[in-house]
Formats: sequence, C-alpha cells, structure tokens
Amino acid sequence: MKKHFSILFALIFISSLVYAQDTAELKKKIQEMNDKAAEMMVANDEAGMWANYTEDVISMPSYEPILRGIEACKQSYKKMTEAGMKMTAFKSVVTDVIDAGNYVIDIGSYKISMSMPGMDMPWDDHGKYLTIWEKQDDGSLKVKVETWNTDVNPWEEMKKMEEGKTEGHEGHQH
Repeated sequence: MKKHFSILFALIFISSLVYAQDTAELKKKIQEMNDKAAEMMVANDEAGMWANYTEDVISMPSYEPILRGIEACKQSYKKMTEAGMKMTAFKSVVTDVIDAGNYVIDIGSYKISMSMPGMDMPWDDHGKYLTIWEKQDDGSLKVKVETWNTDVNPWEEMKKMEEGKTEGHEGHQH
C-alpha cells in the first residue's frame, strides 16, 4: 500500500511539474504575441493586427456596445482613426493563463497612451483585459473574444477636473 501511494504521489508531482512548465511556456508565448500586437497597433499595421483575429471574433470594449465579427471591429477601429486618435504607446502584461482545451484564456493588465486632435498632452490609461485565444488547426492562436476596461474612474477624473476649474476660478480677481 505504501509503495502504491508513493508511485501515485510521484505521478501527481511529475504531472504538476509538466503542467507548470507547459503553462509557463504558454504564458511566454502569449506575452510575445501581445508584445508583437502592441507594436503593430502603435505602428497602425492594420493587416498585421487583424491577422490575429478570428473572423467571428467578439470584442467587448469599454464604453461601447459589443462588436461581433472582424468587420465590425475594423469599422470601429476605422472610426477611431478617422477621428484622429493615434496610439503612441501600448504595453500589456500577462498575469494569468488558463489552457482550456481548444481555447487559451489570457488575463492581464495594460498601459496605453494615445493622442487626439485638440489635446495638448497624450491621454494615458491603465486597466485590465481578458482575451480568449482559439487554437487553430496549424497550432497558432487567434483572438476569439476580447474585453478590457480601465482602472481609471472617468467620473472621478471629471470631478477632479471640475474641482480644479472651480478652485482656479475662485482665486482670480477681476
């Protein structure tokens, strides 16, 4: 009985080491893919960006309705760029990876900087994201579902801006 327990323990231990190694490799692969995607976004390399998405991707951006399909995502991106928004810096950090059969769940944080016409300074944001990658027949991964949201509370930011305006106006003598 003791020998059986030892063998069972050894098998479980070895399996957990293999799983941990596989997960670490997968996390590294996802981080590399995210880094490359960030480079493409900053460079406005649309062809490269969209090559990472499935045709039936579901995107759930902050403060916007759900986008279904790559064409809807492209149209949303086109509206953003036509409005003059330009991504100037982007960095994500993978914190968790879950291998779920035909899918890989990628959870992490991001920092982004964007410029817009009429803004004196870049707009900086940071938050968290969740991406579900679909494993393809050739072994590659493509984005199947994505969502992100900011850690910056816009109502708090507006409140700070209003307080700053009020304080600034109170101190002026006319």
